[in-house]
Amino acid sequence: MDKDFAIPRPLIIILAIFQGITLTLLYQSVEQQVWPGTDSVWLTALITFAISFPLLTYLCVNQGNIKKTLLCVLPFSLLLSLLGAYVGLQQQPSGFFNNGLVLFSFAVTSLIASFKALMYFQHFTSQGTELTQQRELTQISYSSLFTRSWRNFIVFAECVLFVGIFWIILHLGASLFAVLEINIFRELLQESWFVIPTLNLAFGFAIIVFRNITHTADTIATILQTLIKFLLPALTLVSLGFLATLPFTGLTALWETGSGSLLVMWLQALTLFFLNAVYQNESHQRPYPNWLHRLIYLGVALLPIYSVISAYGLWLRIDQYGWTVDRCWAFLVWGLLACFCSGYLFGIIKKRDAWLETLSTVNVRMGLVVLLSVLLVNSPLVNFQRLSADSQISRLNQNLVTIEDFDFYYFDRSLGRQGYLAMQALKTELGDSAPEHVAIIDRMYTERHNTANPLNIDEFKTIISYWPNQASFEEKLDDPDALLEAVYDSETDSEWKSYRGNSYYFLTQDLNDDGQVEFIVITEKNHHTSANLWLKENDEWTSRYMTSFNPNKENFLKTDLEKNKIEIVKPKWNKLRIGDVEFRVSQD
Repeated sequence: MDKDFAIPRPLIIILAIFQGITLTLLYQSVEQQVWPGTDSVWLTALITFAISFPLLTYLCVNQGNIKKTLLCVLPFSLLLSLLGAYVGLQQQPSGFFNNGLVLFSFAVTSLIASFKALMYFQHFTSQGTELTQQRELTQISYSSLFTRSWRNFIVFAECVLFVGIFWIILHLGASLFAVLEINIFRELLQESWFVIPTLNLAFGFAIIVFRNITHTADTIATILQTLIKFLLPALTLVSLGFLATLPFTGLTALWETGSGSLLVMWLQALTLFFLNAVYQNESHQRPYPNWLHRLIYLGVALLPIYSVISAYGLWLRIDQYGWTVDRCWAFLVWGLLACFCSGYLFGIIKKRDAWLETLSTVNVRMGLVVLLSVLLVNSPLVNFQRLSADSQISRLNQNLVTIEDFDFYYFDRSLGRQGYLAMQALKTELGDSAPEHVAIIDRMYTERHNTANPLNIDEFKTIISYWPNQASFEEKLDDPDALLEAVYDSETDSEWKSYRGNSYYFLTQDLNDDGQVEFIVITEKNHHTSANLWLKENDEWTSRYMTSFNPNKENFLKTDLEKNKIEIVKPKWNKLRIGDVEFRVSQD
């Protein structure tokens, strides 16, 4: 091996140590609740840099291109970190909502962006003089990018597999020593300062090993490409067969699946992937006889029809229900697939049998478009959560959906910070005109996840309503505070209970006609309303659950209580008892 292409082992080991120490400190800052673990903006940015910069350097650097690698990888990693900071901002204000979806999408898109960028970095850093670089950058071969992409993927997968097996072996050894009552190894495996650096060093070692034997990655890639070579004709026949039957069956059955557009785009994506895996050597490779080759390019020429079908399906959903995060992602994927298919169709029209000559040009340029797209979706320019929030609020303002049918919970469930900001603005707009909907928003956005700062009894008192009034309620009790403390203890006995944001109603009613009032506590949430009967037995307050029937999903009883809409309803059917066995008629 040329010394210029030798792997700089000391540099990789140093980077692995740096990565291990950095990630350990970041993890412990979260555990100890100190900066930057308490600041999602800085935390996400630093974690992104600590992962992306070493990983890209591992896969790109050679002895002769260290400077060029740093010039490529460092700015890109900083860009990812800036995007990570923006994604971290989408987690604030913390404690009011869970926005894990945007973190997951950032992780996936960053991985895709790094994978795409790495191929271009490797091409740039493998060239000679600056003049040669400029010339070569305008003549990037898809064949070379394809080879690098498969090699990078397989080397990365091998390293992950190696680290996984290494970790299993460590746990096996710890378990064996634990049998001998030597627990030091098991205790070490529970310490972040040991686990994180160890795994990073193992990954760095695996990179050195597998990059030195890249011929194994090329062999695996060849095997996979051979399998795909036999699958592409079958997939093409399925695609052509579906299109041939579509005029007779129509699109109704496809839309009734609820995921018709998704199925169509999956078919497109698989066809494009298989096509590029087989024809990576452009026009110089004809792996099929001419008749089969032409059948395949007929299938490729008809792929834009699938783009039209999926576009129609997406338009129907968006026109009916507006934009959502899922539909934004679907539109992005649709746009990328449509561009690929249109580019291939243009090449077929222009070159006919020699259309593969245009394959490299389309793929290289679209590779850059994909890279730009997955970066933009994590930026303020293309924030799918903000676009979705604006779309749903616009539908409400245009009376396309009524306030009663408006999906408040989607904002809390799927839109994170953007949903929170939109709901606060809507709450201000509603004012006193719709108190029940304001209550829904207030309950959605409370610090219900803040177990480090539990609700104290004074705060608990502020979310209680009394009927007919507090003075009348308390005068029927010898020690009102005892009942209040009993209810409070019941509601806060577990950190998993979502008592923040609930509404509590304390009522007195004679439920059994014995001349003595009973004490009822109603707990009202956005999704559920329940009640408990509180009785004093042996000088202690105990509760009994009361079944509820709420056909209209009422979740704002305060207005009805203020209007004294409360009554005792006798059961329509009495119970039947035979011996100790009771029978009752179920209530409809």
